[in-house]
Amino acid sequence: MKQPNSIALVLSLTVMVTATAFAGDKEESLAERGFAISPIPKSRLKFQEEERERVGLGSFIVNAIADCSGCHSFPQFLEKSKPGSNPAAGDPFEGLPSTQPAGEHPLIANFNAAHYLAGGQCFGPFMTRNLTPDAKGLPEGLTEAEFIKVMRTGEDISCEKTPSDPICALGPDTPVLQVMPWPTYHNMTDEQLESIYAYLKALPPANPCNTVANGCPGFSGAAATSASYAYPDSPDCPNPAPPQ
Repeated sequence: MKQPNSIALVLSLTVMVTATAFAGDKEESLAERGFAISPIPKSRLKFQEEERERVGLGSFIVNAIADCSGCHSFPQFLEKSKPGSNPAAGDPFEGLPSTQPAGEHPLIANFNAAHYLAGGQCFGPFMTRNLTPDAKGLPEGLTEAEFIKVMRTGEDISCEKTPSDPICALGPDTPVLQVMPWPTYHNMTDEQLESIYAYLKALPPANPCNTVANGCPGFSGAAATSASYAYPDSPDCPNPAPPQ
């Protein structure tokens, strides 16, 4: 009489274990992919072993989905002749798409690793912020809770915490962030946002090529009366920047 129930229980447990294992494999796969595509190699990321899965997943979201580097790394890529993570690859926007490998292979590009996610790119009067850890080890100077709140509401907590920060005076005072696509990030889960934060926190600190003093072309700083950027030209900060 009890055998059918026992069989059902065994089958149920088997399905649950299989599903959990499958989910774990998927999560591990995304984390490993995140480490593989990070412009900053895993050996230079600082994190505790228990944070490994979260940091890897954060890199996958940042570098394969959210395109954080597209706005917060400037210049994002370097030409072949410039120093960087992969000088033989160059800027992927130069040449034909066929120069990239077919299939699920990481992008071949000379990422500007020295200024990865350090900000400095202008969108009108607004300048993207440095997302790498500050002196206290906090990405953009935000705690995890503050970071998630920014992503959920668009509230410019950085300028509220440090109103004297000169970057806050560049653009007009607005109720919420106007360029940062926080409405998209708003829809992510807490775990995904926490993973992004964990990856940003693991990055080495970096300085931007373009500063507030250099300003935004046509709006502020040394570039106020120019149509081009005013930051000094150098191998790792080429001016003008290659295609972005």
